[in-house]
Amino acid sequence: GGGLQNILFGIRKDKATAPTVFDKQPKHASSSSSDAVTIERGKQISSRVTGEELYEAYKQIREEYKTRAMSSEYTKRWDVLKKTNDGIEISMLQHPSDPNCPYVRMTATMPGDIEDVWNFLELDSWEQTMPKMDPFYGGLTVLGKYTHRPSPGRQPVSMVLAKKRTKRIVMYGKRDFTFVSVSDVQSGGVWVSGTVSIVTPKFPRERGYVRAFQDSVAFYEALPDDAKIGEPRSRLTIVCRIDLNDSAEGGKGGAIPMWFYVKTIGSSGALSMNNMRSELRKRVAEKLAAARERKALQGQRRVLDERTCPLIPWVGM
Repeated sequence: GGGLQNILFGIRKDKATAPTVFDKQPKHASSSSSDAVTIERGKQISSRVTGEELYEAYKQIREEYKTRAMSSEYTKRWDVLKKTNDGIEISMLQHPSDPNCPYVRMTATMPGDIEDVWNFLELDSWEQTMPKMDPFYGGLTVLGKYTHRPSPGRQPVSMVLAKKRTKRIVMYGKRDFTFVSVSDVQSGGVWVSGTVSIVTPKFPRERGYVRAFQDSVAFYEALPDDAKIGEPRSRLTIVCRIDLNDSAEGGKGGAIPMWFYVKTIGSSGALSMNNMRSELRKRVAEKLAAARERKALQGQRRVLDERTCPLIPWVGM
């Protein structure tokens, strides 16, 4: 699982292309400055790219989310950007550890059981599902699949290393994200997945794209069926951070103003969740219709068997 971090995107400046005003990257404070802040974008791993390294990168992000975005200290510091009458809420937290890259929380009641929602957001489904949610989605390349057993006796964790690309948007250009998607262990009936951007010499920056960064943790919870129509329901909560500019060491260009992101993430996040809900409802309806059809066919076969058996009493004798 893991998706919905597809909101706003831009382009990289290369020597071979003419720079525009939108490609200029603001300079960060030098390391010699007494008040310099180290900007961490993505988790660094070796060029070998092992399952153990990928899981460790995800585990670090998960713990950072736990102590920052999900800690009781910051419960009341989330600003609600958008709230709808049908259960969608988009909120933002600017944590003092990195106020220029805020946490965004998207919560929605979804049609379907946990597995329906999980399957919708799995990377294997992105070519069909993401264009429905994100008009700037430009494709996905799977770079490798890995497993890692966190400790003896625990079930292995499945991970997919992938590169997501975006189309151009308005005056900005294309982005790419190199990230690992993790299907975490299930606990107390809640399914958990996450993503974290990976920095490795094996997958360097690509010409024509700004290397953007994202990380996320998502929670899938079962809810009682809808009392009026009997539709199965789940609650999806995604907490994420996205930097659409290449702010890491060696990054160039693609300076989308943060105010632009802050101003639009509420509406665009709610729209993405609403589009996902509509597509899920279609899929769930098709699944239920197929189940009813299979049940009806099974019933017809039983009736046919009962009618034909007395006519051939010698069978099996």
